[in-house]
Amino acid sequence: MRIAIISDIHSNRPALDAVLKALDEASPDQVIVAGDVINRGPEPRTCLEMILELQRTRHWLPIKGNHEDFVLKEAAHRTEKPDWERKLFEHTIWTMDRVRDLLPAVMDWPDRLSFSSPDESEVRFVHASMRGNRRGLYEEMHDTQLAELTAPAPAVLIVGHTHIPFIRRVNGTLIVNAGAVGLPFDGITQASFALLDWKDSQWQPQIVRLDYDLNAAEAAFFETGFMEEAGIMAPLILDELRQARPRLGLWHRCYEARVAAGEISIEETVEEFLRQIGARPAVTRS
Repeated sequence: MRIAIISDIHSNRPALDAVLKALDEASPDQVIVAGDVINRGPEPRTCLEMILELQRTRHWLPIKGNHEDFVLKEAAHRTEKPDWERKLFEHTIWTMDRVRDLLPAVMDWPDRLSFSSPDESEVRFVHASMRGNRRGLYEEMHDTQLAELTAPAPAVLIVGHTHIPFIRRVNGTLIVNAGAVGLPFDGITQASFALLDWKDSQWQPQIVRLDYDLNAAEAAFFETGFMEEAGIMAPLILDELRQARPRLGLWHRCYEARVAAGEISIEETVEEFLRQIGARPAVTRS
């Protein structure tokens, strides 16, 4: 028995294409999509349509991630926000406007999935951790912290969210973070997914990394209008793709409180942040 787990596509169609080709060769019995198909990238509709079609035709099983929740929340009610906060979420609104008619299907996705292994132990899938879809698991965490975030612990817990793949065993629980298909954050631009094989009466996991057409992925930021229309955070998201490093979270930690307090404009912070991280100008690759 072989299970494939893909997560955090983030509207990156070229990366998804490469992973689909690899999955055809890997021939899994079941594919789990562990959330964040859409948002934070330039091709949300194409990626969502592809996953919904695979859910219908090949019985792939998707779950909601925090970015599905962000888009669903925008679609449910556009509450009045301060000007800086509205600018902060323009890329989510841009995504929502392009997938609105598909969101009823996304609303039906569960927050978690689980099934029994051949030995009747539980394999569980969530987007981030058992403490919610925004509290992620990292390989460097202490055993006690991982135990708290995975309780009540199954025999196997599969996650995504952090965009950094790893495999660890903690207190008898096998933890597998599948990493990110479309937006890895470990400095390696290759797409990532996980395979779980039942062999010799146990689950044997592996992380798969593969190259994809990064030039095409970057070009989509410009060809789809994302860079012009998706707001002030678009250059940070582009740099995440280019460098395979998190930028939005770092911006939040460094600047959000100051912007909210009116100490500095969001425009000033983005300009300063891009300069500090040495981001290349937001132009297409030659």
